[in-house]
Amino acid sequence: MLAGCNPSGTAPGAAKSAPPVVVTAVSNPPTPAPAATAAAENEVIYHLNRAQVNLPRVKLDIGPHQIESDVCTTVTQIATGLMFRESLGTNDTMFFVFGIGQQRSFYMKNVKFPIAAGYIDSDGILQEIVQLKAQDVTPVPSKSDKIQFVLETAPDWFERNHVAPGALVSTSAGDLRTTLARRAQLP
Repeated sequence: MLAGCNPSGTAPGAAKSAPPVVVTAVSNPPTPAPAATAAAENEVIYHLNRAQVNLPRVKLDIGPHQIESDVCTTVTQIATGLMFRESLGTNDTMFFVFGIGQQRSFYMKNVKFPIAAGYIDSDGILQEIVQLKAQDVTPVPSKSDKIQFVLETAPDWFERNHVAPGALVSTSAGDLRTTLARRAQLP
């Protein structure tokens, strides 16, 4: 299971070019029931067992606003996302970059606070904004099957900054597909 996003997938294509980084997720796991033991031992876990620090940063232009965001492009970075962080500041953001546009699903495993997620298509257009609840592992899929980028923010960030679906997201160097998609390790 790819924890953090697209939970129904198992990092499609990740093993074709190079095997993904496999990281043990829990340092002191509870003892599972005997029937669950075999399944748990065989599950590949891609996320870290701690909060990510020192992620690369990217400056994004969103409508009239410019923000600096943590950027996730690797399997482990994307799978971990905001897991294990204690909080998210009102203007802190995390930006996820995928290689192609397709339907995306995000959920909140090991995330202690609610967030908003903006699903952005391959052209850099914000398609929809969804609210994700703390610790809710129910996947929230995008309506569009063309989502290549996802921006996670404080729950009220989009509303507070008057950013709505239809807003263009880019970098100062150009469109997202040209400037960031080449860094993606996941399709």
